[in-house]
Amino acid sequence: GIDLATSAHVTDIFADESGRIRGVRITRRDGKLEDVGCEALILACNGYGGSKEMLRKYIPEIADAHYHGHDGNQGDAVKWGEALGASIKDMTSFQGHGAVCTPHNIHLGWPAITEGGFQVNAEGLRFSDENHGYSEQALNVVRQAGHVAWTIWDQRCQDVAKQMHSHAEALAAGAIKTFETIDGIAAMIGCEPAALTATMDGVAEMASGQRQCPWGRDFSAHPPLQAPYYAAKIQGALFHTQGGLEVNSEARVLKADGTPFANLFAGGGAARGLSGPADWGYLSGSGLMMATNLGRLAGQAAARLVA
Repeated sequence: GIDLATSAHVTDIFADESGRIRGVRITRRDGKLEDVGCEALILACNGYGGSKEMLRKYIPEIADAHYHGHDGNQGDAVKWGEALGASIKDMTSFQGHGAVCTPHNIHLGWPAITEGGFQVNAEGLRFSDENHGYSEQALNVVRQAGHVAWTIWDQRCQDVAKQMHSHAEALAAGAIKTFETIDGIAAMIGCEPAALTATMDGVAEMASGQRQCPWGRDFSAHPPLQAPYYAAKIQGALFHTQGGLEVNSEARVLKADGTPFANLFAGGGAARGLSGPADWGYLSGSGLMMATNLGRLAGQAAARLVA
């Protein structure tokens, strides 16, 4: 029973002096404008990952990284809300990913890391605790020379990671290479074989408890990597922004003074998420959880207004 208007880009919303939303303006592909009235409005137009301008304003450190989302996510909901005096929160929050294959733009299954794999830069050196979280790792990779790194793992890690669809796609696309020797990996990276060998030996010693990781990672839960090895050139990426319009338990948008708008709701990436102020607060699935649950809450509350 829901009408869908396709090829209809919402370019503005209208509100009266009290802040009650009265309708939206639609721009058609041929440039024609249509104004549609409404009794309640739910903003579900995602975040602002596709807007370089907004990224440079709120999250400049990730603004030039690969964006793994839809370019249409231009932050419209935030812009409209701000114009109406809405409260916006946690605009520096985002989900990143520290292992998106380049130039294929397919992300590795993170078990390649959690099962004992690690990452090196163009010099064949580790540069972080890779296992701290795949969202947090994005900036660690972005900060490396060329904004790239290489993930290295073995068959035991591969057997777990390949169960993930994206990892299988990366393998099919040729993004993942197999090597029998460390020198082979070094040749792909372009680093000195001795440097990479020292790194590999160091990780093996960490796995056996003979050495401590300078970044605090614990490798001891898994055995040292064994040939054949797998490796992929990767980049740090932005998946989606997590900040947005502040909402209450009905997904009703709040004004800057904390009071709710009468008939304006937001969900998904348009609304403030649960990840806190940065990349380190993201938990797998939290973006989808917010989209699903805020969408339901907003729909129920909006329906009560128009029943």
